[in-house]
Amino acid sequence: MKIAIADDDPIVCSSLQTILTASGTADVLWTPRTAGRQYMAGPAQHPDVLLVDVQMPGLNGIEAARKILEFDKAARILFLTTFADQQYISQAMALGARGYLIKQDVASVC
Repeated sequence: MKIAIADDDPIVCSSLQTILTASGTADVLWTPRTAGRQYMAGPAQHPDVLLVDVQMPGLNGIEAARKILEFDKAARILFLTTFADQQYISQAMALGARGYLIKQDVASVC
């Protein structure tokens, strides 16, 4: 499986890439902050699943997802964010996102 990660936090991108690759779960295709531009670069850049954060500098994740889904209705977008705001969840799902996951601080759960 090919995954792409659009998150403005380089630690999140690096950590997810390490976990997914080391576990053999997926190959990470790319991890830029500009998901829309990268996705639209061509079919070779289309992941099986695109993980997107909601708030990023410039084009936020909701708008990036909107542009990607207008370009490719078959795109599989999964939001992975710290924002549990119902408005963001509703917007993401109305766009056609496949899911909306909340990042948690592991230290606060233990």
